[in-house]
Amino acid sequence: MKILFTGLGSIGKRHLRLLREHGERFDFHAYRSGETETETPEDVIEHRSLDSALESHPDVAFITNPTVEHLSTAIRCASSGCDLFIEKPLSDTISGVDELEELVNENNLITYVGCNLRFTPILKTVRDILSNNHIGAVLSFRAHAGSYLPEWRPNQDYRESYSAAPELGGGVVLDLIHEFDYLYWLLGEMRTVTGHTGQISSLEIRSEDIAEVVLETETQAIGSIHLDYFRRTPKRTLDITGEYGVIRADFNNKTIQVDTTQTTDNYSFDYERDDVYRDQLEYFISHVRSREECQNNVTEAKRVLEIATEVKEHDNE
Repeated sequence: MKILFTGLGSIGKRHLRLLREHGERFDFHAYRSGETETETPEDVIEHRSLDSALESHPDVAFITNPTVEHLSTAIRCASSGCDLFIEKPLSDTISGVDELEELVNENNLITYVGCNLRFTPILKTVRDILSNNHIGAVLSFRAHAGSYLPEWRPNQDYRESYSAAPELGGGVVLDLIHEFDYLYWLLGEMRTVTGHTGQISSLEIRSEDIAEVVLETETQAIGSIHLDYFRRTPKRTLDITGEYGVIRADFNNKTIQVDTTQTTDNYSFDYERDDVYRDQLEYFISHVRSREECQNNVTEAKRVLEIATEVKEHDNE
C-alpha cells in the first residue's frame, strides 16, 4: 500500500512512526513545502509539489497539513482516487465540504476523520454503559476540556503555532472539536442552542481561548461544553446525568465512576496515548482493506463541523 502524507509535523510524524510498527509493508511518500526545517526520513520519498506526489499514484492520503488547507488538499487527493485519513477537524469552514463529499461518493472512497478519543477505553466504556441503558434516558451532560496552550508542544513557541492563528484554523472551537465529536457519537444528533467565545487570557494569540456552548439533543437532553487554552492544571472530563444515575469520566486520570440509586461502579484504565492512535490506525487500514465504510467518515464529520461552527454563528448574532 502506498501512503502519502501531506505534511510531516508532529501528528504526521506520529502516524508515520506507528505505521512503521504495523507489521504490514507500506511505501511512504510525503508532500513537503520548502518551508520545513526538519529533514525527511530516509524511508519516505519526498515531493515538493502536490502534483508530483499524486503522480506517484498513492492509495491513501493522510491529510496532515494545517487545518485551513485540509479541504483543498483532500479534494485534490480524492480527485486522484485516494482514500482519505483527514486529521481533525475536517476543515476550518463548512463551505466546500459538499464538493469533497460528492467526490468521495463518486469514487467510492474510504474516508475517516481522525478524532482519536473515540478509541480510548474511556469513551468505549461510556458508550457501552449508555447502550445498556444503565443510567436510563440521558437528561443532561457536561464536557470540559481545559489546558495550558504553551505546554502543548514543548519544542514550539505557542505563539507561532496554528492554534494561535485563526486564519490557520486555530482557536479552541476547532482545536478541541473532540468534545463536539464524542458527544455526537455518544448522544446522537444535536444542535447548538447558544455559544460564546472570547480571547480573555494573557496568552499572546489572536484566536479564541475560551468557548462556552449549550447544546440540545434530539431527545431534548440539555448539556454544555467548556473549552479553554489557559487552564494551568489540565482537565478533561465528561459528566452525563440520566434518569437513574450519573456517569463521571476523567480522561486524564483514566477513570469512570457510575452512580445509581442501587450501586456505585468504578473503572480504571491503563493505556498510553500511542495505544489509542495505534488502534485508530488499525481501524482505518482494516477498512481500507475491506472497503467497509468507517465511522466518522466525511459525511459524519461534516455534521459535527456544522454543530461546532454554529457556535461562532450564535456569537455573531
